[in-house]
Amino acid sequence: MSDPMSVLAMAGATTIVGAMATSAWEATRGRVAELFRRRGADEPATVGAQLDGDARLVADDPDPQAAREDLLRPWARRLAVLLNEHPEAGEDVRLLVERAAADLPPGTQQWVQHITAHAGGTAFGAQGPGSSVHVHLPSTPDADDGPVGGAGRPG
Repeated sequence: MSDPMSVLAMAGATTIVGAMATSAWEATRGRVAELFRRRGADEPATVGAQLDGDARLVADDPDPQAAREDLLRPWARRLAVLLNEHPEAGEDVRLLVERAAADLPPGTQQWVQHITAHAGGTAFGAQGPGSSVHVHLPSTPDADDGPVGGAGRPG
């Protein structure tokens, strides 16, 4: 999968888990389930059940943000597989990110993301609609081997 698709999958996953247990959840949940229709007629029901279970985990967790962080990678992977199989779904994922961000209450439209890259490594991240982070550290003996972090709000 191309790098822009990886960034898009992460932006979509960030949006999905960020909307869980918020006033934007019902609308976002429906859009996500429909997005997966490309994988077959039964897929929206399967994805909907997964979404419902994950949203309950977030709502019931004493630390909802930690629960969201735990769910981020699995949803990024699901979206990456979908985008690999159906690259034309990219525009729908972009619209999902935009619409969910617009539906979120203003106080919840902030994300913090920590990105770690080591010398010679590349890290990608997304923090919301219209924003992404790409870090590439050169593979040199003088290169900083420490983490690179970012924090931000959707743009």
